[in-house]
Amino acid sequence: RAKNDAESLARIQARVGKKDPEAIRFLGDQYMGGELGLEKDAARAIELWTEAAELGSADACFQLGVVHSCGDGVEQDVERGARFYEKAAMLGNSTARHNLGC
Repeated sequence: RAKNDAESLARIQARVGKKDPEAIRFLGDQYMGGELGLEKDAARAIELWTEAAELGSADACFQLGVVHSCGDGVEQDVERGARFYEKAAMLGNSTARHNLGC
């Protein structure tokens, strides 16, 4: 178990370096919220979620659906958000299914 934010961040970045999609998604979450001592950076979060989504992360697809649907950190594009929700739902994200009305 990590003792502090720096140790947690180092562990996450080690997994990111190995292209772990859930670690990449988690790091994106931390950037979006300004957690683990990171400066809040929506653009970096979206970049990381995009990479994680390309590697098959359902949760990253879901997060991209949220930001595109709401226009949080990107220009609002509800259709694009729905496409990310669809991909997330196909990968097993139940909240994305709910957001699509399935």
